[in-house]
Amino acid sequence: MKSILSIFIFFYIGTSLAQVGVNTITPQATLDVNGHIKVDEKLFLEAPGDFNEIRGSKLLVEKQDKEIVQYDIENSRYGPINYAELKFENTQNIGIQNYDTKIPIDQYAVTVQGFYVRGQYGETNVVASSDSGDQYIEGSQVYSYKDTDTETWHIKAFVNNSKFRLWNNANIQVNIYLNLIIYRKGLLAKEVADQSISLSNSTSLQIAKPAGF
Repeated sequence: MKSILSIFIFFYIGTSLAQVGVNTITPQATLDVNGHIKVDEKLFLEAPGDFNEIRGSKLLVEKQDKEIVQYDIENSRYGPINYAELKFENTQNIGIQNYDTKIPIDQYAVTVQGFYVRGQYGETNVVASSDSGDQYIEGSQVYSYKDTDTETWHIKAFVNNSKFRLWNNANIQVNIYLNLIIYRKGLLAKEVADQSISLSNSTSLQIAKPAGF
């Protein structure tokens, strides 16, 4: 009886440490599947742990036909997050009033992350001179916005009541450089519905947080 029990314990331990292979006779993990996996119901991952191997990793995305595929940035027309620099050469010294990027608002979100201005010949001593006098310092407005008429993102880059001039107040044309971050909607980011808030002549107000937060 003792020997039978010993054999059973040995068999149980050997089975618990075994590796199972599907379409492979040399499994490299507890479950090694060489091929595609189809899950009709739910797939549970218990204690997956932290993933520190960022380089070389891939995303899984759902195509329009509901097929799940591996997302490869090298074979894609676009990235989930795109970076672009726009250079506006020989711009009037009033700046950019309304530039159409032609980027559709229903597919992308566009943000201006930074900007700088130089003279048309590369001068770095460009200043914003107020039309109201030297005692005024006007604020700059550099931003992207949705144009619902064209359904595209537009850009403004100017200084309130001011013109770009050289330090000696000479009028010049300027080159304006804008750094844009362009997000593909629905891949890594979820758009939250717009909210209109009336402060009722107050300086502070508590509102409900957006859905999903």
